[in-house]
Amino acid sequence: MSAVPGREHHWDSLRALLMLLGIPYHAAMAYNTRVLWDVQSLDKSEALTLLSGFLVTFRMPAFFMVAGYFAAMLLARRPPLDWQRGRLIRLGVPFLTGLVVLAPPQLFFVDLKDALTGVMTMPHAMDKAVYDVTHPGFGWIMHLWFLPALLAYSTLIALTLALVKANGWSQRLRSAGDGLRRHGSFALPAVLVFAMLWEVAIALSHVSLLALPSALAFLLAHGVDPYLRYLPFFLLGVVLRAVPDLRSHLVWQGGWILPVIAAASAIAASLLRGRTGLGLEILYNATDAIAAILMSAVLIGCATRFWNRPNLAVGRVVDASFTIYLLHHPLIYAWVTLFLLAAWPPVIEFAIVCVATLCLSYGAHSILRKSRLALFLFNGVPLRSEIAPKAPPASAEGTLR
Repeated sequence: MSAVPGREHHWDSLRALLMLLGIPYHAAMAYNTRVLWDVQSLDKSEALTLLSGFLVTFRMPAFFMVAGYFAAMLLARRPPLDWQRGRLIRLGVPFLTGLVVLAPPQLFFVDLKDALTGVMTMPHAMDKAVYDVTHPGFGWIMHLWFLPALLAYSTLIALTLALVKANGWSQRLRSAGDGLRRHGSFALPAVLVFAMLWEVAIALSHVSLLALPSALAFLLAHGVDPYLRYLPFFLLGVVLRAVPDLRSHLVWQGGWILPVIAAASAIAASLLRGRTGLGLEILYNATDAIAAILMSAVLIGCATRFWNRPNLAVGRVVDASFTIYLLHHPLIYAWVTLFLLAAWPPVIEFAIVCVATLCLSYGAHSILRKSRLALFLFNGVPLRSEIAPKAPPASAEGTLR
């Protein structure tokens, strides 16, 4: 697959889809039978457990591949350190806004859930809620973790490129790219093996660190997973942009064999997720790595074939996707907590939670985008930017770029 001239619309569409999939994933987690979540229904569902396990195999790996692609694309146009300074605004400001505005209500719903499920009395839960929302801590990050992760990955790639240019190593970099082209037929097997080894190593390191009785080990465990887990996927996205010829080897080109294998591996990983035992944990992470690479390859291929054209409706969703992602998490917490007072079938509750969350978060974005200050705080869009009344034109730069 050769590089596509002009704007590649499918990358925007794919990024938006992956962010929107956070809604069904997190809503389904509330009904998971094997993996605990912060706000969980008393009524569980095996179907929703399978769905959440299926989505988690590829959603964030593919997202970081897209982010790496965008990073390489923009670094080809801008000085690395100038681009990185822009990342501090684009990613740092929404992160801080989320900590201040979104974390406290989520903590409140977690404590309210404990009262409604009988874990503690309502007065005790309210006292705990007051403490939790007035004492910032590591637990405030919640779904915002991907922003500091992206910032760290961006810093790494920007500093590396700046170092390459400062030391005159550009020719070495081009030679490395030529080597990858010559051995392109081995790219997918090599990536699959590395991904399996990486994810198993991350999982074992996470477990080992959590077993150590120290606060530092606890912090390192949560630094390894998720922050270090997704670095290879970001770098793979960089390579896909920097060495376009590899796309024909790493991205689905057609046919049914790869999609079937990808879906089967994702289903297998979903069935293994949350099972106890070291052997099953290793097997799960190895299978999850295969699903992450293959499902990402299929999704990128589908987006390239079917979404690489401008579409006004899709543009509106792309424009709103980052705000939707930020807001969907506290909204799901609220809806799931509310449904603790009812006894409806889990699938019905799940559907209502998804639709209501999407509508409310999209509506909120429609209001926020009328204000430059609101877009700056929630999307990191510079205050000096001209804000159009509708979706941005095709030449506009996406929020996470």
